[in-house]
Amino acid sequence: MAIDVLVHAGADDAFVVWRSEFIANCRGFALRRRIKRGRNSASSPHTVGEPDAQGFVEEIVASWVGFADEPDVPEGTRQPTTTWPIQKYLWSDFAVRAGDIVSYQVGAMVGPRNDLREAPDIASPWSDAVAIGAATNGHLSCFFNRGIVASQWLARLLPSNPDPHKDTTAKGAKLTEIIASPGDSTRNFLAGPLREKLIALLGDAKSSKGHVYAALFELDDPELIPLLKALRKRAHVVLGNGSVKKKGDDENADARDEIADICDVHDRFSAPRALAHNKFLVICDSDKNPQAVWTGSANWTKTGLCTQTNNALLIENATVAAAYLDQWKALAKAGDATPESLRAADETPHRFARTKPLTLWFTPMPEPNDLEQAGALIAGAKEGVLFLMFNPGPRGTLLNDIIELASPSSPNYQPHLYIQGVVNQNPGTAKNPVTLFNRGDRIDANADVVLPAAIDETTKYWVKELLKLPTAHAMVHSKVVVVDPYGDHPVVMTGSHNMGPKASGVNDENFVIIEGNRALASEYATKIMEIYNQYRWRSSRHTAPDGHRWSGLADDDTWQIGAPGVDDETQRYDKRRRRELAFWFGGS
Repeated sequence: MAIDVLVHAGADDAFVVWRSEFIANCRGFALRRRIKRGRNSASSPHTVGEPDAQGFVEEIVASWVGFADEPDVPEGTRQPTTTWPIQKYLWSDFAVRAGDIVSYQVGAMVGPRNDLREAPDIASPWSDAVAIGAATNGHLSCFFNRGIVASQWLARLLPSNPDPHKDTTAKGAKLTEIIASPGDSTRNFLAGPLREKLIALLGDAKSSKGHVYAALFELDDPELIPLLKALRKRAHVVLGNGSVKKKGDDENADARDEIADICDVHDRFSAPRALAHNKFLVICDSDKNPQAVWTGSANWTKTGLCTQTNNALLIENATVAAAYLDQWKALAKAGDATPESLRAADETPHRFARTKPLTLWFTPMPEPNDLEQAGALIAGAKEGVLFLMFNPGPRGTLLNDIIELASPSSPNYQPHLYIQGVVNQNPGTAKNPVTLFNRGDRIDANADVVLPAAIDETTKYWVKELLKLPTAHAMVHSKVVVVDPYGDHPVVMTGSHNMGPKASGVNDENFVIIEGNRALASEYATKIMEIYNQYRWRSSRHTAPDGHRWSGLADDDTWQIGAPGVDDETQRYDKRRRRELAFWFGGS
């Protein structure tokens, strides 16, 4: 019996998908990786044999959850998937790093849990080897942090308080201290490759005597501010005043005072009328010639780097960078105002002859031309749409365009599409702040949960997790839409833009639409699924009826797609799961 396996390389992880017919008596799948590790990649404790002549070694992937009826185990226990197999068909592998080259094999584990064995002749071939890393064709690279607070590794790292009512306070206070401490290993891990690359860009600019031009919404990070200061007058900064409620207030007052006399700083006190919401950085040579631009969702703050999910896009193209530099100059000239000349100029998109189809929009603009283009691309989806959004607004947003595709009452309903995403709709209220989409079904999170969910009680395999920092609201802060990543016309949309009318018509934003770059679309898609799966499972635990919460692996074979004798509801669920696998295998 054959098992098909396919691997999608991420920026610093791998997403593995497989499919098979029903396997009688199967308790799950064992997953093996064959890997040639890069310089900063740690080896696995479940290594099989010695490296081969090319430097590849075989490892058994580990899992964190055993069978529901097993005795309790110590917190943090991991076992190879030959002992604790995988009872699903999708797996995000976080034990790889950028620079690794890896392939995978999936095999069936059969028999009861106390007599588990590998089935002979039921295994996939090794998948094609893929390289893990951020760079894709077209001189485009994407970078992500690991800013998910509701995670087991972080919960176990932070201190516990003997009083369970104060436990969250103790963990929150320690995490606040950690993310404010440059050099701390936990801070560095949370900020991930996004921080590493941003620091490298600023350091390279200093050593090459280059100039940088930054347009920033928020600034407070204790590591980034000194790097700007080290550039002195070669750091040119348009600095907004954050999201304030009263004219003249400034969330960035401390950082502004610190860099004002050292760097070339231009104030933009546009809030609360409009947010100076950009977070872009133009990298120039020593003669101020633009070379590359860094953009995305990550604010230059401790929480932006460490405790919110964020993304960044590096475009190493002088023409694109020049367009960003022109916008920086227009914002610096405008001061606190938004003149009609700026709005009129923003109405026209930037397109570039020598890149793969890339459209760049700046806002604000009189009419939502940016949303019109993006909405048309979403409406043209053939296979599926994946997304992460933060507070797009209630109407006229790209979220509304996606919902129409998933809604049976809409004239644009396309039931064959695979739709998956997470929305942090409005973190300042308690009214369904987080919305998730599971295979086209809309799921509103519990009204008192700001994060999608966390483990809120100690169980056999999990410890209680921290929901959020005491003063934080935004957990899902990325702004990304991916259309048909494995189809004929893949599309990535990202930037600072919250993908709604206010972002288009009121705020300073940048919005990049990239068509035809399958590798980039795949990297964003794998990251979206990583975040989605993290939050969706926790959300389901909150909504499951008492006595029906998933608590471990099943010691039978009915968890599989196509299990005989299942009820109608399970058959409908299996149909959705097959559609999901078809999407990831590149066909609907």
